[in-house]
Amino acid sequence: MHRLSMFVAVALSMTVPAQATTSPAELNGVLDRLMADLPGEYDNEPQRFFEAEYKTPKDQQHQRVYRAFTRIDAPDVGEHVIVATVHSGDKYAKFDFAEFQVWTLRVDGKAGVVRMSPRKFKDPEKFQPIATDAAKLNGLKANDLIEAKGAAGCDILWQRLGSQLRGVTEPGACRTTLARIQTEAEFDWEWLMAGEELWITFAGRDAAGKLVMGRPDQTHWRLGKARTFDCELAYRPAQGAAQSFAFAMHDRGDIHRLTLNDAGADRPAFVELIRGLWPSNSGRNYVDLLRMQVYLGAPEAEPDSWALIGNATGSADTDRAGFKGRRLDGLCQLRK
Repeated sequence: MHRLSMFVAVALSMTVPAQATTSPAELNGVLDRLMADLPGEYDNEPQRFFEAEYKTPKDQQHQRVYRAFTRIDAPDVGEHVIVATVHSGDKYAKFDFAEFQVWTLRVDGKAGVVRMSPRKFKDPEKFQPIATDAAKLNGLKANDLIEAKGAAGCDILWQRLGSQLRGVTEPGACRTTLARIQTEAEFDWEWLMAGEELWITFAGRDAAGKLVMGRPDQTHWRLGKARTFDCELAYRPAQGAAQSFAFAMHDRGDIHRLTLNDAGADRPAFVELIRGLWPSNSGRNYVDLLRMQVYLGAPEAEPDSWALIGNATGSADTDRAGFKGRRLDGLCQLRK
C-alpha cells in the first residue's frame, strides 16, 4: 500500500450505525463534545505539505482548505448553534459561500444520533465580514436565515465510534442537481473528529453510481485544529535602521507577510508557522513537529526562489518556537 494511504484512508462505509449502539447518555455526551471541541480554526496545510514532501503526484495531492467553526448564542435560531466558514486555500483565500452555513445541533433520540442541520444566510455578503466574530453574531435571528440547499446543505448525523466522533449523511437524503452537468446527484458526507483532527470527505454520484463530484480515491481532507501564537521578529540589516514586527499566527500553516528594508531597498519576506507530520530523509521515520520559518521572497512564488533566513523546529506539543541570529531574531509563543 502507498504509505500516504496509511495516513489518510479510512475504511468505513457511509451508513449510519445501528441505533441500538448509542444510549441517551452517550448522545448527550456526543452533543457536549461537539459543542466544546468543534469550534475553532482548522487547516489541512500540514497534509498538503506532507504529500508534497513525500513526492505524491500533484494531481493526487489534496487541495488546501481552511475551515472555521464559531459557537454563538442565538436562542431564536436554536439552543446549540455553530457558524461555519470555508476558504478554498488558506484563511486569506477565496471565501466559499456554498459552505457559509449556520448549523444547529440537537439530540435526535428516535434516530439515535446528534443531528447537525444547516441553514444559510438570506444576505451572506452582509454577514461575511463578521463570519467568525461571535460577539457580533450573538443574537442572530431565525428570519436572517433560509433553508440550506445544494451538495453541502444536508444534515450530518453524529455518533460516537470508539474514541472518535463520526458524522454522516443519511443514505438517500442528500440530493441535488449539479448545474454544470445538468445531472441529479446523491451526496454522501463523512466527518471524523478525534483529538485535534477533523477529517472530511464527500462523494456525489449520479443515478448509475458514477462519481461526479469528490476525490476519485475518496481519501479524507485531514484538517488539523489550530492554536494561536503571538510572534515577534527583529531584523538588523547590514545598512539602515533596525526593524521590529509583532503579529499573531495560527500553527497549521499560517503565513505572515513582511517587508524587510536593507540599505534603502525593500524586499518581500514571509513567516510560516506549521505543526504537522514531517517525513524524514530516510523515508522510514515520521514525527509531528512545530516549525517556524522565515523566507526572503513571496509565498505565491516558486519555492525554489525563496531564501531561508531564519528557522526553528520543536516538538508538536511545545508552546514556543524561536531562534537568534546575527541579523534576525524570531519567537512565536502560544497565546495563553
